[in-house]
Amino acid sequence: MEETGLGLEGRLAIVVGAAQGIGAAVAKRLAHLGMDLICADRQDCTATADACGDRASAHLVDLSQPDSISGLIEHARSRGKLFGLVNCAGLLVRTPFEVVDEAVMQREIAVNQTGVFYLTRAALAEIQAGGAGGRIVLFTSQGAFTGGFFGSTTYAMTKAAVGALVKSLARMGAPDAITVNAVAPGGVDTPMLRGGMSEDDLDSFRQRIPMNRFAQPDELGGVCAFLMSDWSGYITGSTLHVNGGQYMP
Repeated sequence: MEETGLGLEGRLAIVVGAAQGIGAAVAKRLAHLGMDLICADRQDCTATADACGDRASAHLVDLSQPDSISGLIEHARSRGKLFGLVNCAGLLVRTPFEVVDEAVMQREIAVNQTGVFYLTRAALAEIQAGGAGGRIVLFTSQGAFTGGFFGSTTYAMTKAAVGALVKSLARMGAPDAITVNAVAPGGVDTPMLRGGMSEDDLDSFRQRIPMNRFAQPDELGGVCAFLMSDWSGYITGSTLHVNGGQYMP
């Protein structure tokens, strides 16, 4: 643990989507900066929690199931006063627009939209009950602003809803010193990015990025550390775009 002036030391946060990729990197970065963590995922994330040290615990959660979300909040309550939530979880089912069916649509809505709503509502109430302010960071996507490509239209649509949720909750949380912000990554070198994409598609994607590379997951960890910290206390209702210059709003 480092003394950084970020104000993270000893504060409790939930990181959802922590089994791999961006979520695992976020959890490890926050742990390195001294946070107490609950690493949550619908897959086993014990390895991430172990890598975060003795002040981290693992919890299985399915965002499509409200009872599962309630169990996660109960776990947090048993650990102490909840300060923050970072939701990195997302479901991308690459499917051509012309053949998207009800099953694909509902799976993505349940995780990326409805589940995020219920998760964030529960976390906000718990943070408010603590009475000491807090931080909420939700992941949207560059595709939410550009429409997506390579079979990700429905993913982009569901992730676009996160931006509206962030603005609404930012107003609700502000009187209690709770900030709510979004992170919109472009291409990040994770299994989600590579799943269902050919090497030619990946090359085409990369060549559209002015920095000519994909982000590494830990670069998103640094972004989340800032948004969770005291240094970002007057930023709320905002979306931070992390895409190597590919999309500039």
